[in-house]
Amino acid sequence: MIKTIMSTVGRLAALGASAAAIAVVLPAPASHAGPSCTAGIYCSQTRNQSTLGVLAIRNWTCSSGTTGTASTGCVSLGVTEWINPGYRTNDGEDWDAFRVDAGYCYKVRFTVPGKDWTVNFNRSGMSTPVYVKVENYGTAFVRAQKYGSCP
Repeated sequence: MIKTIMSTVGRLAALGASAAAIAVVLPAPASHAGPSCTAGIYCSQTRNQSTLGVLAIRNWTCSSGTTGTASTGCVSLGVTEWINPGYRTNDGEDWDAFRVDAGYCYKVRFTVPGKDWTVNFNRSGMSTPVYVKVENYGTAFVRAQKYGSCP
């Protein structure tokens, strides 16, 4: 009896580990934008750890791109949120992108399940902004911003 229970528990643990591995390996859909996320699942979030404000954008409109993809298009500016220093987009809401302002360089740390990395988005000397995707399950931490060069 105990052996049967342990065997069943082992199979369930293996099944759970396989499902977790598949969830990490398979890419998330291009956009899961919406006003809310069920129990915080599938939400993307932007956190502002810099000394200047950041514009978050609700909808990434292209079917391509993963966290950190930068584009001069691929967003709908119909729903945006200004994030003051020290604040973040609301928990339970899905915010698919943020703007890197023209003339600025942003230092951004990204986290998704199983991965953590930092990127500089340099728009110094540019006259147009760029929009950066934060995919489902991802968080962007805007660490610093500087006009004219990278922080």
